[in-house]
Parts: sequence; C-alpha cells; structure tokens
Amino acid sequence: MFLNKYIEGNFLVIETIFFKEKIRIDSIDDVVIFNKYPSRKYAIYMFFTQPIKYEANKGWINRIFTFIHVHNNNPCTIKRTYYDHEIEPLLLMIKKCLPEAHLPDLKESSYWRTDDGTNVFSTMKVIYSREKLLLANIFRKHGMMKG
Repeated sequence: MFLNKYIEGNFLVIETIFFKEKIRIDSIDDVVIFNKYPSRKYAIYMFFTQPIKYEANKGWINRIFTFIHVHNNNPCTIKRTYYDHEIEPLLLMIKKCLPEAHLPDLKESSYWRTDDGTNVFSTMKVIYSREKLLLANIFRKHGMMKG
C-alpha cells in the first residue's frame, strides 16, 4: 500500500510507510496488469531499465526495513498487488508520465484477454511497452516465460 504518489522532476515517486521509491520516468520499460479475480485486487508488474532509488523515511526502523527490502528485491522491477481503489490513482499517474500508455477498464477486467497470435492470456493487459512488445515477448524478455 502506498501513501502518496507524485511526479518530482524526472521521477515518479511512490511513498510507502517506510520509504520513497524514486523511479526515473525515462527508465520505465514495460508495465503489465493482472486481474486477481474474483477479488477486487490487481497485480501490477513494472519493469525498468535503471534501478529504483530508495530513500528511507526518518527513523532507524524505516532504515532497517528499507535495507532489507532493497537487498531482497530486484531493483529494476516492481511486482505488487493493490485493491482497485489503490491502483486507479497509480494508473492515472502512469498515464500522466507516459501519455502513450493504454489504461484498461478495470470494471471489465474479468473479461480481459490478450491474444498475440500464438499465446492467449486471460485477465492480463499490457499498459505500456517501450519497444511495443506483445505480452508473451515482455514475459520472455524479463525471464517470466521460456521462449
């Protein structure tokens, strides 16, 4: 869960209780969304060409948590699950950063279907791909699917 998100210079900033994630807008490579049917949850996978910068909030507990988080996660990937009311503002911020992004209709997400000619994916959509890749190619590129 994030507390706030905003654009600061060339960065998309996502604040949580423990830290700030500063993502260079020009490093956003691919963004994919999944409906976690039947709940109102959505998983979002964001892939970057440059690592995320983390800034711990004040307090030693926040610094420890940030250190653990940074060393246990890929610094070029965000894979998170949010409820619909949490993800909608994030999607709007992504659209503000990347005008060519395609925001899917969350109300119709149980009917999402991506067909790239060879593969069919249910309840998944590509929001943005810098190289305009198909969903299967995005998964292959980021090691989530074998080619």
